[in-house]
Amino acid sequence: MSVFLLIHSTCKGGEWDCVDKPCPGKCEVYGNGHYQTFDSKWYDFNGNCQYSLVEDNCGRGNGTFSIRAESVPCSQEKLTCSRRIILDLQGNITLKLDDLEVKQNDNGVEPPYSVHTIGLYFMISVPSLDISVIWDKHTRVTIILGERWKNKVCGLCGNFNSNEKDDLQIRGSMEKAGVLASANSWKMPTPQCSDVVVEQFPCERFSYCTNWAERRCMIISGEIFKACHPKVDYSPYYDACVKEACSCNMEGVFLGFCTAVAAYAEACCEEGVSVKWRTPDRCPVYCDYYNEENQHSPGAAWHYKSCGMMETKTCAKNNHFSRKLEGS
Repeated sequence: MSVFLLIHSTCKGGEWDCVDKPCPGKCEVYGNGHYQTFDSKWYDFNGNCQYSLVEDNCGRGNGTFSIRAESVPCSQEKLTCSRRIILDLQGNITLKLDDLEVKQNDNGVEPPYSVHTIGLYFMISVPSLDISVIWDKHTRVTIILGERWKNKVCGLCGNFNSNEKDDLQIRGSMEKAGVLASANSWKMPTPQCSDVVVEQFPCERFSYCTNWAERRCMIISGEIFKACHPKVDYSPYYDACVKEACSCNMEGVFLGFCTAVAAYAEACCEEGVSVKWRTPDRCPVYCDYYNEENQHSPGAAWHYKSCGMMETKTCAKNNHFSRKLEGS
């Protein structure tokens, strides 16, 4: 998270030379609107409009980028089954993640970004701006910003200033507000869409699913993830899981439960705890059960890992992106 430091150490002349390096900021949104801001604030908001997740047009002149999101409902219950992502770079290049379309405005400039599909994820990296966007091809989106953006951004992901108490602000001001007032203010003018006045989450609509959801999500609080509990607080992930799993009448169509557990598994992975939680009966990744670990046939080129290192090279000054991710 943004409030911690990485300690980079090298051995020189038999002595350790250590330098503190600020960690990048990470914002994540998944399922029916579960947000964790750059400053680690958790909140829920599930509007069906297009909203600004993060941008640097925060009253300090013209912005250089914006990342927006729009929920894609999949049923009459208005459950979010996918999330459309729009990355705009200075109005010159627009990248859209929806049906894996990448659309670029023609400005005759070499694209300053790279696009990768690795394991379960689709990633866009903009090295010159220290920006990366990771998408699970469903509802989970992770935005990673370099330390240079501290206290220079705004949106539903907060302001990245290491203070979660002021993350919910009204657009165009420093005024702090509640979730609905703040989130509605980050709604984009087009396409036109009404403000969210009252939110009703799945457990309120399907109260008969609550006990079932609580039992199912005990995978997060139970023995399977026990080794991770001292590293990552499971409480917000468990709460989000219950809210997702309460859509029990959409089981098999709506992937909320699997997405919620995967979010906690990835948080554990980042802390060095690998948890093999998927099975053929629980959120399976089918290739994993047909490719043996030691199999070397051409059809087994990719093998699922519960916590693997994702490494990509970019063209800009030999930069590379490295991150621990499930499935990579």
